[in-house]
Amino acid sequence: MKININHSGQDHTIDLNSGIDLSIPNRFDGNYPTFYSASAPSVHPVEIGEFVGDLNRGGSCNVKIASLNIHCTGTHTECIGHIDKSDTIITDVCPKGFLFSQLITVKPVQKSNVKESYHVECEKDFVISKESIIGKIINKTDTLIIRTLLNDTAKLNWDYDKNPAPFFTHEAIKFIIEKGIKHLLVDLPSIDKADDGGQLGNHYRFFEIGKTISELLFIPDSVQDGLGFLQIQIPNWGLDAAPSRPIFYPI
Repeated sequence: MKININHSGQDHTIDLNSGIDLSIPNRFDGNYPTFYSASAPSVHPVEIGEFVGDLNRGGSCNVKIASLNIHCTGTHTECIGHIDKSDTIITDVCPKGFLFSQLITVKPVQKSNVKESYHVECEKDFVISKESIIGKIINKTDTLIIRTLLNDTAKLNWDYDKNPAPFFTHEAIKFIIEKGIKHLLVDLPSIDKADDGGQLGNHYRFFEIGKTISELLFIPDSVQDGLGFLQIQIPNWGLDAAPSRPIFYPI
């Protein structure tokens, strides 16, 4: 099915059957990324009296209970309620429709090689700098998707405690905000350093104006940098964050 979308006076056509899933699937089979010493996602059947919610164990139907760390074991979308006491929930701010978006690819650099700042010591860490993105955000959109290099399918089950992820400098986040980005999506576990003393400095900076951050995406190499429309699909959960399934429709 193809639909026409008019954005800023310009008509675009997208094929709803050609959307590209940018999320990491959670199959509860042990094949998942992990961050911040998170426990493994798990699923087990309901057991009440003689009833067991598992067909393989003789039950009449499957009735499962799932347990997962939303922020640390898979693709998720979060809002300002993640860092403040506003009780804002993700369904309050996550758009339901199509978002005009830009996908860019950046290569992290060692912090010691750029004259940009961060709120804790990190000279040996790799960062996404303003310098690395300043020439890439060329279109006026309110949604930015960032793929980092090296881009490998190992990201689907990467242990970020053993292999620390890059994060953003203050200048990079400031530049993103100045570009009017309200929805930021990244293939990293966090836009902050994993251990920044609990400050989450970049989160506070972004959420001064921004609405949602989606983390732990996987963006296949087959998807080219450029413009498109995005849907951020989430369950109707009354929490600061929810597992999400960003679907990208290139134009």
